Amino acid sequence: MKKLFILALLALFSLSLTSCSGKGCDLLILNWGDYISEDVIVAFEEEYDVTVKVATTDSNEQMYSNILNRTAEYDLVVPSDYMIHQMKEENLIKEIDFTRLENYEEGIFVEGLHNLMTSNDCMDYYGYYIPYFWGSLGIMYNTKRNPEIEDIIMEYEWQVLFDRSILPSDTRVAMYSASRDALAAAELYYGYSLNTTDKKEIDQCMNLLKNTDFYQWGTDDLKIDISQGKVDIALVYSGDFFDAYYSDLEAEAEDNLEYYSIYAPKCHNNVFFDGLVIPNTCTNEDLAYKFLDFIIDYDNSYANAEFVGYCPTVQSVYDDIISDEEGWGDILAIEAYNPQLILDHEGSRPEVYKYLGKETYTYIERQFTRVIFR
Repeated sequence: MKKLFILALLALFSLSLTSCSGKGCDLLILNWGDYISEDVIVAFEEEYDVTVKVATTDSNEQMYSNILNRTAEYDLVVPSDYMIHQMKEENLIKEIDFTRLENYEEGIFVEGLHNLMTSNDCMDYYGYYIPYFWGSLGIMYNTKRNPEIEDIIMEYEWQVLFDRSILPSDTRVAMYSASRDALAAAELYYGYSLNTTDKKEIDQCMNLLKNTDFYQWGTDDLKIDISQGKVDIALVYSGDFFDAYYSDLEAEAEDNLEYYSIYAPKCHNNVFFDGLVIPNTCTNEDLAYKFLDFIIDYDNSYANAEFVGYCPTVQSVYDDIISDEEGWGDILAIEAYNPQLILDHEGSRPEVYKYLGKETYTYIERQFTRVIFR
């Protein structure tokens, strides 16, 4: 996988262009940072003679707020599984008409992912999105200062995020500053379900987060801080490691590459997928469908996967990457990249985040605010 070194340009592109209104934009996408290839965007613009703008955010909760409050006339949004469910329940997104997608056919998506999407946990919102990428949570780490950290993580897994007694005293541990993911880290530590609605369990997890002395809280910046040795251990999304790794590879930062990696526990973990949805703020539905069709085309899906660094959802792309012995097929042998390996692991308990209802959602957000602003 070779990731184009255009992150700074893409960030500027994304942050400065946040509305189509009055600026000649034909399609406005709300996405995560560094989560789409600019080459793919440009190819779509050239094919349809249109202008696409990408606004970015760093949490599902912010995506939800932007759509709920109609911050802009977004035509496509890329939320995660549980947030797709929540948006569907609140009538914030539209059901997908698959007959409008020429490149869609039965069996187009990775079999393990399709089984997940059609499971009892996800069936309530099946048909409201096109799966974009999928992955898991992981523990990203840097061993430059403390080489023994890797062995400790392999032995204690999620415990390393909270128990300082098992780590060298100077270890700098960071936590992902998104309510559902931080809560999940604590739930994984206690062995609770990632979808518990028990307020006593939620409170116990929030108290753990509140009383743990994290070196820092962050989001997409954590992967960079780990790669540069500013942080030793952090909770990240699985693709963050590969995003940082190939950025460093492109920048020829060999000193960084030697020391950091990622570990995704297999026995109890989150397996997630993000999806492209059409929100009720959409003003150009025809073009939104053209983009959905464009992104699941083999060539575009492959190019996008090369850039983004997460596991592709299109079966033909997935298969070709696995068989590419001279390219980046070996990456799919890493659990942190390929959630299919977590699903297939004997004795594993992978969980997809569920939408827990408005009451529980509000409770979690309120409690997490008290954690962050303690």
